Amino acid sequence: MPVPNVRGKHASESVYRPDDFVARLRENGWDPGPIPDGVIFTYGGFDLLCATQPDSYSMNPMLGPGPGRFFIRSATGGRVGVCCMGIGAPAVVAQLEILISLGVRHFLSLGTAGGLGPAQALGDVVLLTGAIRDEGTSYHYVPADADVSPDAALTDALAEAVDRAGIPSSAGWTWTTDAPYRQSAEEIIEYRRRGVLTVEMEAAALFAVAGARGVKLASAVVLDAVFGNPVGPPHTDSAIAFGRLYDVFLAAIELLATRAPGP
Repeated sequence: MPVPNVRGKHASESVYRPDDFVARLRENGWDPGPIPDGVIFTYGGFDLLCATQPDSYSMNPMLGPGPGRFFIRSATGGRVGVCCMGIGAPAVVAQLEILISLGVRHFLSLGTAGGLGPAQALGDVVLLTGAIRDEGTSYHYVPADADVSPDAALTDALAEAVDRAGIPSSAGWTWTTDAPYRQSAEEIIEYRRRGVLTVEMEAAALFAVAGARGVKLASAVVLDAVFGNPVGPPHTDSAIAFGRLYDVFLAAIELLATRAPGP
C-alpha cells in the first residue's frame, strides 16, 4: 500500500486548513499575542532551559504545543521565538503549519541526531542540506519521487552564524525515519555508501512542508550518538551533545534577530 493511500493526494486541496483552525480559535476569543518574525524549533530540554531564565525568555502560553513550550527571546525585541517540541515529524509539522498561518516566514530546526560515519565524533555539528524521506508526513505534501531540501540561502546564513560563533561544522544529507528503534545495520551501511551523514526524525517532513508552503527553513543537528564499524549499538553522550547544541542555539538566535523580516 502506498503512502498516502490515495495516490496523488499531495496535489489535492485540504478540506481543513491551518487557517481554518486559527480562525475558529480566534472566533472563540483566542489571542496568540505578538508573533515573532522567526522561530527556532527545539526537541527536548530547551523548555526547561528557557523556563529557568525568565529574564532572557518570556513564555507565551498561547503558542506552541502546550503551556510552557513557547518562548520569546527577550533581547530580540520579540523577533525570535523558541518552540519546544518533543520528537517526531507529525507534531512539529502541525506547529509549523500553525505558525505559517500566523505569519512566521523564517524557521530553524535544531536537534540531535545519530552519526552514520564511524569517523564522526559525539558533539559534531552537521548543517543539513537534504533528507532521505523514510517517514510518512512528507508524502502528504510533495510527490513520492521528489527530493526535499532546506532553503539554501538560510542554510548558508546558519552555517556562517555557526562559524562566527567558533563552532566547527560539516554539511550533508540526513536520513529521516519514524522508527528510531528499527534502524538496521543494512540501512546504515547503505546510507553510508551514499554519503548520508546523520539519522533523525524531523528534517524531511520540515523541508517538504516549508517548500510546499513557501517559507524559509534550515536545520542543524548535533551528534548525540555515533555508529561504529562494524555497525552495532551506537556510542552515545547526551551531555556533550546538549552543550554543543546550546552553543548552536545561541548562534541561531543571533542570526534570526538580525535577519531582515519578510519573504
